[in-house]
Amino acid sequence: MAVAAEQGHRFGGAWTEVKLDAVSYYCQFFNKVLVGKPTPSRPFERWYFDAFAGSGTRQVDRESGGLLEGRPIEIATQDMAGSVLNALNVEPPFHKLAFIEGHRGRFKSLEKIRAAHPERGIVCLNGDANKKLVEIFSAPPWSDQREGRGSCRGLCFLDPYGMNVNWATLKLLAQTRAIDVWYLFPLDAVSRQLAARLDRVDTHKQRRLDEIFGTPTWREDIYKVETTNDLFAERITTATRQFDRGQIERYAQERLQTIFSAYVSNPLPLLNDSGRQLFSLFCLSNSVSEAAIALIKRGVAGVLKKYGGQ
Repeated sequence: MAVAAEQGHRFGGAWTEVKLDAVSYYCQFFNKVLVGKPTPSRPFERWYFDAFAGSGTRQVDRESGGLLEGRPIEIATQDMAGSVLNALNVEPPFHKLAFIEGHRGRFKSLEKIRAAHPERGIVCLNGDANKKLVEIFSAPPWSDQREGRGSCRGLCFLDPYGMNVNWATLKLLAQTRAIDVWYLFPLDAVSRQLAARLDRVDTHKQRRLDEIFGTPTWREDIYKVETTNDLFAERITTATRQFDRGQIERYAQERLQTIFSAYVSNPLPLLNDSGRQLFSLFCLSNSVSEAAIALIKRGVAGVLKKYGGQ
């Protein structure tokens, strides 16, 4: 059942379609491989978490008409499914779905979606996704699980508005050892914050980068410190960025591997219309089960093969 957004929610471009299709593909894979596991009589309860859910739909402009159609060009606005509605339409279905959104107007749209699907076990939470995820995993049934052992398994989509995912949130998800995470790493935004010289990265941006990388050592890892003498023989110290965008992406991947030691995928690059990479979509897991990791790798391989060529 389609539900219109409370207000127009416009975002993204062609890369948005790739992102949404890739995550939807994996959602379907996730549910199919877990049906009847660990046993048909006592299967896992499968959860879906959308931490930056938006309104559930998004608006796009579609052009029609023109010379080939023999009529004037017209542009019509259409509501398209976002990650929320895609997750609701996955077959076999998730047992529980948690949608988190900080924007009040978009959250009202999520509540309408929940009301339209009373049988689906939907929870809508309004607020900071980092804090709301802590609330979810601090309460039953998730708080009853230890080291990935328990009745629940989950898939979490982290699709932040900019650089809004805290490192502590990633650690929290890794510590469950029962969540597959799809994380949209904001490569373009991070690259822009990492100015050519460290002294041009202001204090606020440096604190945000500490959260993104989970360490203050990015300053020494990404920047090279050099000391020279000026015309008056005074020593001048400068720190110059040594990493290009590809190296920043690999550095992020290596940092993620420090907490998701079981598996960090190669990234799915998401490009804008001019071919500039905006994001890196990673799949992360810290499952205790080697069989589960093997299945995750198979699912990710399918995603990369199908969508890696944009």
